[in-house]
Amino acid sequence: MAYKTIQLLVNVNEDATPNAVVEFAIEFARREGAHLSALEIAQLVDFPIGRLLPLADAIIDQINDERLAKAKGIGDHVEVSARLAGVTADWSVAQLAPDAARKAAIAASRVCDLVIAPKSKGFFSSEEGLIEAVLFGAGRPVLIVPPEWEAGPLLDHVVIAWDGGARAARAVGDAMPLLEKAGRVEVVCVTEDQTGEALGGELARHLSRHDAKVSVTDLPLRNADAGRTLMDHLCAMRPSLLVMGAFAHAALLQHVIGGTTSLMLTDAKVPVLYSY
Repeated sequence: MAYKTIQLLVNVNEDATPNAVVEFAIEFARREGAHLSALEIAQLVDFPIGRLLPLADAIIDQINDERLAKAKGIGDHVEVSARLAGVTADWSVAQLAPDAARKAAIAASRVCDLVIAPKSKGFFSSEEGLIEAVLFGAGRPVLIVPPEWEAGPLLDHVVIAWDGGARAARAVGDAMPLLEKAGRVEVVCVTEDQTGEALGGELARHLSRHDAKVSVTDLPLRNADAGRTLMDHLCAMRPSLLVMGAFAHAALLQHVIGGTTSLMLTDAKVPVLYSY
């Protein structure tokens, strides 16, 4: 499998434009020989009660106008930068209410090979709702890039968070075009009873048949917290990419995100490719 269409998803608000993530997506598309499709979402701000006051109504309209102009500016930047890099690209802007914005992001993401998006600013941020909607609703792998990541799409050291489960297996399959090119692939197993070799050995042998340079690392579970155990390893090793399955379960008709997935979505300092 090869990546032929990359979807760049940018949520536009009053925060700084994630230029490093835009450049990451363009360089990723260039290296993969892929088309880049960018969707800039300027979520509408609306406070119906506030619109009863003329001044508040004007402020709300100004915020929405500024978001729309900023989104168009990002699109123009994508178009010019992609052309200079030799990448075919298109872009579009959607200014929608939050629920409609999530649906638009999911629909766009379903017709690509990989989604690239900036990491959210944290709980209750507008980015978080979009990223979660795409991650758990689009059926496509999602590569989340921290806005401060300046190194680009390097593949010198790729870590796979491996628990032998179905979602981790799907993530490995989705990331295979990258794993085959990686300078080093480290299969990391957070274990309590099994050894890493017992859990990750078969995966390592499978990856070696794809000419990947593979090692297996056994991380003993610390403080009954697999997410923090993995995070500490990432902080120590500073890989260029983490590959992992995303976990969520339904509760009260909404997704409740698993502990490790939630921690990585908010705190990871390296790009993470998730599959669900």
